[in-house]
Amino acid sequence: MNKRLMVVGLAVVFLLGACSPDSGDKTKADAGAGKAAKAEKPKKAGNPYKALVAVEIGKHAKSATHVAFSKDGQFMVTTGKDKLVKVWDAAGGKLLKDLKGHTGDVMMAAFSPDGQLVVSASSDETARVWDWKKGKCLKVLKEKPIKKKKLTDEELAALAAIPPPQVAWAAFSSDGKSVITASDDFKLKIWDVKTGKKGIEMEDLGCRQRRVYRRVDAAGWLSSAGCMDDGIAYLRFWDDKGMQTGSYGDEDHDAHYIAIDRSTKFMVTADGSMSMSVYSAQGSLLKRLLVGAYHFCLEFGPGDKTFLVGTDGGKVFVFDTDTWRRIGSLNVGEIVAIDGMALNTADNSLTVAMRNGKIMRFSQPIKLPAK
Repeated sequence: MNKRLMVVGLAVVFLLGACSPDSGDKTKADAGAGKAAKAEKPKKAGNPYKALVAVEIGKHAKSATHVAFSKDGQFMVTTGKDKLVKVWDAAGGKLLKDLKGHTGDVMMAAFSPDGQLVVSASSDETARVWDWKKGKCLKVLKEKPIKKKKLTDEELAALAAIPPPQVAWAAFSSDGKSVITASDDFKLKIWDVKTGKKGIEMEDLGCRQRRVYRRVDAAGWLSSAGCMDDGIAYLRFWDDKGMQTGSYGDEDHDAHYIAIDRSTKFMVTADGSMSMSVYSAQGSLLKRLLVGAYHFCLEFGPGDKTFLVGTDGGKVFVFDTDTWRRIGSLNVGEIVAIDGMALNTADNSLTVAMRNGKIMRFSQPIKLPAK
């Protein structure tokens, strides 16, 4: 009986061994197959932009606040807390003009559609229109002082509650004949470029106007409004007559910073500290993303296929706009905040404005990595 059990047991062991992937002769071929299996294990994806290097092309004496390109990509304008507006040759990086006249920090500047003029916005409560090639200020856009002697006590109290009209942003109309400004006194204002006179005024009581853009999907304007009562920056929509037509945002969807894609598909807003919100061009909320770092500027990459976020640590985070997942980062080589960023669509190079005053350029396009 014991012999029979032993035979059966040996047979079972033999059969189990024959079915095992480790059974049989341990030949060199088997050892090689084992090594190949280990090599097929997925590896953690690296940073596809690690090799891209930023080169310094110029500098402001104090913090650089903004960078923008002319429509044809031939010229670049930068601004800084040194009270200067600088115009550069975009291809070679040669400084062409220093535009002097502002008495406060210059927050930003932009070219007119034909590239002949520049408008700048400043904490000195003015926007200025420049013939940049001549280095001449053509118009100073500024509110006339209010005659306080004619105001009642009630009116004086209401006036005291309004912040000074520091100008945070300015943009040309699509025909270049007018400029719209966004300022801390709760107002968007449209000015005639030729005469310097103010026309339509859009008031948003209690909300500092931080940024303003021409809508790309329809007539009208889009602004970022930082409201004092709840501390939220809202996304506002305005028509050409100055009427507010829409408002979006809450404590989870702050619109301190705004970027609009070139194909009129997306808008992205960011709160500067944690998250971004992706909207359709018409204002429908599509997605909320966590950034994971303090951030101060946004830009769409070449062909709107990537989205770029400038952070406080000298890095530009790169997102894939198909999935809105972060796929890598660019490193300027210094742990310094990036306060401004712009893509030159003529060659798809990216230029950043640094808080230490440096203007840095990544000359290689920010493409999606090969799949």
